[in-house]
Amino acid sequence: MQPPTVFIVDDDPAFCESLDLLIRSFGMATATFASGDEYLQQFDPSQPGCVILDVRMPGRSGLDLQEELSKFDIHPPVIIMTAFAEVPAALRAMRQGAVEFLQKTFSESELLDAITRALAVDADNRRQHGRRQELNAMMGRLSAPEQAVLDLMLQGAPNKAIAASLGVSVRTVEDRRARIMRKLKVDTVAELVRLAVEAGRISVN
Repeated sequence: MQPPTVFIVDDDPAFCESLDLLIRSFGMATATFASGDEYLQQFDPSQPGCVILDVRMPGRSGLDLQEELSKFDIHPPVIIMTAFAEVPAALRAMRQGAVEFLQKTFSESELLDAITRALAVDADNRRQHGRRQELNAMMGRLSAPEQAVLDLMLQGAPNKAIAASLGVSVRTVEDRRARIMRKLKVDTVAELVRLAVEAGRISVN
């Protein structure tokens, strides 16, 4: 995996340069951009890291850029900066999943803590994403009849109801269930449900 990069998006060149130098002094790789659009032009979801955004920028604001990034299946955690104490902006940023909302009077330790936390969130998100892809690939290897049984199993349907719904015998359903469990390497329905939750096939909410 590529090493993480801290992406800095701010329209103030002097501030951007000083922040870049500070973060590099922490031993971290950085890349700077003068606008949200400039950052989006080079955005690569596979690149690990985090993004530090200024709330107020010409054109696309930091909050708008954060919202745009959230549309991607996997995206870097965001740290929002502002020169003002803007409660509505802070609330919106947090609702959209920002790791931290910093005023530009932040200390070095506050910045380092925020970046460290954001990079940890990113690493965890990428692990979960990789696991989800792996599980969905396993499920994708099930045959169409097995997929049909799995879908009904995950809805909580018993064998008789599954058989009636699919127009097959209970024995056929049992055979398909056994193949599903074997292919997905689980021994119990509880393990199967847990796997389906990890894969994003069902939600616990």
